Amino acid sequence: MPISALRRPGGEDDATAGTPVVHAVLLFGACLAAALALSMLGLRLLRDPSVHVSLWWPLSGFGVALLARLRARLWPVVLLALACGQFLANVSTYYGPLTAAGIQVATVGEVLLISVLLRRALPGGVVLDSPRAAFRFTLCAVTGVAFGAAVFALVQSVPAETSSFALWHGYLRSHALGLLMVSPLFLGSPDARGLLTGIRRHRLNLEWAAQFTVVGLVTAGVFSSDQRVVPAFICALPLIWGGLRLGPLRAMASLILMALIATTCTLHGFGPVVQDPPAAQTLAMQVVLASATLCTLFVVLAAEQKSALLELTRAGSADLVEAERIAGLGSSAIDLATGETRWSAGLYAQLGRDPGAVPPDPATYLAAIHPDDRDVVAAGLARVHESGQMPHMQFRLIRPDGTERTVLVRNRVDRDTAGRAAQLRSTVLDVTAIREAESALDQERKRLAGVLDAVQDVAIVGADARSMLITFFNRGAEQMLGWRADEVVGVHTPSIYHAPGDLERAMSDTGIEDPLLAIGDELTRTGHDSRRWTCLRQDGSLFQAQGSLTQILGPDGAVETYIAVIVDLTRVLRAEAELQESEDRFRLAFDFAPMAMAIVALDEGDPGRIVRANPALCRFANTTEPALVGRRLADLMTPAHADGAAADLRELLGTGGDSITSERAFHRGDGGELWGLLSTSVVRPAGREPYLITMIEDITARMQLTERLRHEASHDPLTGLPNRQVLRRRLEDALSQPPPHDAAVAVLYVDLDGFKGVNDSLGHAVGDELLVQVADRIAACVRSSDVVARLGGDEFAVLLPRVGYLETATAIGERIVEALAEPFEIDGSFCRIGASIGVAMSATDDSGSTVPQLLNAADEAMYEAKRAGKGRVEVSGR
Repeated sequence: MPISALRRPGGEDDATAGTPVVHAVLLFGACLAAALALSMLGLRLLRDPSVHVSLWWPLSGFGVALLARLRARLWPVVLLALACGQFLANVSTYYGPLTAAGIQVATVGEVLLISVLLRRALPGGVVLDSPRAAFRFTLCAVTGVAFGAAVFALVQSVPAETSSFALWHGYLRSHALGLLMVSPLFLGSPDARGLLTGIRRHRLNLEWAAQFTVVGLVTAGVFSSDQRVVPAFICALPLIWGGLRLGPLRAMASLILMALIATTCTLHGFGPVVQDPPAAQTLAMQVVLASATLCTLFVVLAAEQKSALLELTRAGSADLVEAERIAGLGSSAIDLATGETRWSAGLYAQLGRDPGAVPPDPATYLAAIHPDDRDVVAAGLARVHESGQMPHMQFRLIRPDGTERTVLVRNRVDRDTAGRAAQLRSTVLDVTAIREAESALDQERKRLAGVLDAVQDVAIVGADARSMLITFFNRGAEQMLGWRADEVVGVHTPSIYHAPGDLERAMSDTGIEDPLLAIGDELTRTGHDSRRWTCLRQDGSLFQAQGSLTQILGPDGAVETYIAVIVDLTRVLRAEAELQESEDRFRLAFDFAPMAMAIVALDEGDPGRIVRANPALCRFANTTEPALVGRRLADLMTPAHADGAAADLRELLGTGGDSITSERAFHRGDGGELWGLLSTSVVRPAGREPYLITMIEDITARMQLTERLRHEASHDPLTGLPNRQVLRRRLEDALSQPPPHDAAVAVLYVDLDGFKGVNDSLGHAVGDELLVQVADRIAACVRSSDVVARLGGDEFAVLLPRVGYLETATAIGERIVEALAEPFEIDGSFCRIGASIGVAMSATDDSGSTVPQLLNAADEAMYEAKRAGKGRVEVSGR
């Protein structure tokens, strides 16, 4: 099976979790092949034919190890594969299908029960990393094997010649031995990664190759002959070697080699264990293998625990060295009788010396002390024998690179049984950074005092927490309150600048008689207070201020100083009043403006939503303000104009512009359409998100008038058809486009026959109505892409922009002739007219055609039609 399928229970999901069915099939196939191979090994190589029992059954150990490394949801696949593999091996050797099926029940039940018990007994993961874990593993294995043996005895007791107890006992010994020998091979590491890491240790692999060879040679020497002189336990010696040095994986692999050689030789009648009866020989061999297994396993586990303890000790020493390095700490011990000295790694680091290059010695240490401090330290060391005391000291060290370090040394003198000074122990702390920080802090205090005095617009007042007398009064306080610092510091309390009304109100609200404690009640309870104060100047004037109180704690956690920060709000309140007045003016102008106005938000990702709409906008859109708020302004426009407005907004915001104006079409709430001149301006207030102010001027009447004038300028007022100018422009556009393959532009020039007579006889009103009906009939005869125009009087023209064949153009012309030949009914009277049509087509080659050429050619062809008898279609010959 793939190593990626292995995992430690409770760890991360393995690579098999959630994989497709094909991976499960691969897992089943791998397990089936392994089960079949191990079963055939047990039945062919490890089975004693005289007692019909395998000396040890390796499949049990493999199955338990495999389930211990897999998620529980994969167990059914593995158990089915193991059962199928063993079943195939059984029916192909010594058992019938029914008996083999019973054996499978025993084996699967045994492996499943052991795996479940191991998950309970070792919840942190099935890892044989200690004798305790091995003991629990053994108990679970014996319990599960006993269950499997009972099932085996039940299914075998009827046909077997031996007793049920003998079957149970033989199964128990064989499967328990297989479990103890094979499972530890895979369970010595917590996961597959640890297993692979162990395999890749090349130095150990070389030693293992030697040990593996020795195990094989020794075992072969003991068991491959009929000798009885060398006992079997001699094979345990190289196994113990492997257990002590090579770890569980390699040691157990060597054990299995020894077991295979010893079992095979014994079954073939060689070795010191061969004896009669066969049952006794089998038992003796199993005892030998069990002894070797337990000896190797417990030696391996003891060696692993020893290695873990040594590693923990090394880690502890490394942690101590690292802790000294981080803390800047070192230590030394001097035997005052012998002068023997010990320095820690931290002390060497303080001196900047290599432990291997400089031996510890008091004289060496004294030489490293700054000359100005060396005599004091030397005098202390000289008196320690007489006084039995060594005072704590602070001095400077000079490193070989010339840098200085300040150290604080705490000393202790240990005495012997006679009361004499015997040993001087010193703990040396590098306080260079602390002293530098203290110096920097002192400088910062001085700079802070200068900064506070430089603050002119803010009053900062400090007061002692016990006496409540003012201890600090900066220049801003002098300017704001009117007193000089020398008039109040150490003389007055902060009550001098609090308005009497504020103090009385605070005492009334809190029930505290002391006015300063009353006004600072919130500070006492929460550690901070900020509120509006009415302050009193020296000249008796009052002003509104924002006061903030905080407290500074001493090293013991008690309050040492109260700090008050006072900001004069006179200008702020005046600005707020002016701002409110400005907002009121804007609100009035916005609400009562005759022009539609809206305030539009510019929220990131969704700009353009209406925040506020004035009544004029509600009237313009024929809806209410609640219905407008929250909608996009573009939602009020027609789709085409909404897209244009969105593009304008992106351009306005992208370029950083201030305003933009455009004409847009809007929907009304009643379904109507209005035109508005949309003026949009960006407002970018300081400290706030920008927004838009939009104004919409109703230009519907102007746009309607403009559209009507534009239409009248380009269309015949009587028939509503495009006029000559539009025809020429459309014809020019058609000629400028590259024609499709074998397509041309055609012009039909239509002149009415007999119209003058109708107009003269029946009047101009009837003539006008007749022209309208003629226009309708011509329009009904052409295609949707064609253009029908009135050129003037009784002359019309038809533009066919894409004509593949001349016959198409003439067919359309003939259709028009036929349509106009039908009688016209006007005010109950009928009249008849006709039409003569000339057709001209543009050239399809590269010679090209111009608008005048086509119109003249069609006109000439029309006159040719009239000369030919009228009521017909003639094609220009150009």
